[in-house]
Amino acid sequence: MSENRCIITVGLEIGGGQPAADILDSAGFPWVHRYGAPHWEDDATRDALQGVSAILAGSERFDASTLEGATELRVIARNGVGYDNVDLGQCTKRGIVVTYTPGVMADAVADLTFALLLGLVRHIPTGDRTVKAGDYNVPIGEDLPSMTLGLLGCGRIGAETVRRAKGFRMRVLVNDPFVDDATLQALGAEAVDRDRLLAEADVISLHVPMSADNANIANADFLAAMKKGSFLINTARGGLVDEPALIAALQNGHLAGAGLDCQASEPPVGVSAELVALDNVVASPHSGSFTVTARIRMAQMAARSMVDVLQGRVPEQVVNREVLEKLELS
Repeated sequence: MSENRCIITVGLEIGGGQPAADILDSAGFPWVHRYGAPHWEDDATRDALQGVSAILAGSERFDASTLEGATELRVIARNGVGYDNVDLGQCTKRGIVVTYTPGVMADAVADLTFALLLGLVRHIPTGDRTVKAGDYNVPIGEDLPSMTLGLLGCGRIGAETVRRAKGFRMRVLVNDPFVDDATLQALGAEAVDRDRLLAEADVISLHVPMSADNANIANADFLAAMKKGSFLINTARGGLVDEPALIAALQNGHLAGAGLDCQASEPPVGVSAELVALDNVVASPHSGSFTVTARIRMAQMAARSMVDVLQGRVPEQVVNREVLEKLELS
């Protein structure tokens, strides 16, 4: 039995951490389950990392403070695609491999993108409330084939969103400097610059990572440049949106609505709570990856990354690849 100790901080229910636990058991690595509040305080993370070699992590913060006593930590396996809460420089300095789980949740998030889009365009939440109230004021929506979808960013999730849009016979525009025109053409999308994307799309969907450059990218100028009467969808990160500016655009009628799977504050408080309370906002609790299939695949990929590092191998999905120069992994 290995002396390496592992910790799992995601739920152990089916579709959560149990598939990861099974993989760790098979590899002979003892593990403990520390699943507390949805968002741990930093002190709880710091305490949980004492004497731990590997962590299958949720949304905890990993910075110089929380990693202070994590002298045995070798790998942080993020159970998701975002790693904005991880100080990659600090991890690299300490020789900690950071991994993530790209691709396995693309279908789930793309599905929710279209659920939010359909909810907005066909006024499904409004219609539901109307029927339950015993009223039959029928809201008028629009046909998706008559609309243009614009994607800001087109990685794995964006590509799956394009495929769904083509199934609805929508015209699709994409602005992503990291994806070549031929790839987009093969998907059935057209590469455009940012100005054209905002001016022509009836729906803008955000599919870029959270970073210093992308923080509040959907600001007042961005929203003002969007087509009047258009919709904004965000299934990426709440910090991409300037929430006071979005509230103003929704209240003054420039935008027809917004579908938000994420908010700057989760659960929503303050401005975020004011935003999701608007009648022309459809909100969900950052549940884009919460399907049984996606959660199982995410947990399995994360657990395999943990096992790879602890057994001396380079895992498939390393975020801070420069750390490999410090380690003896094959």
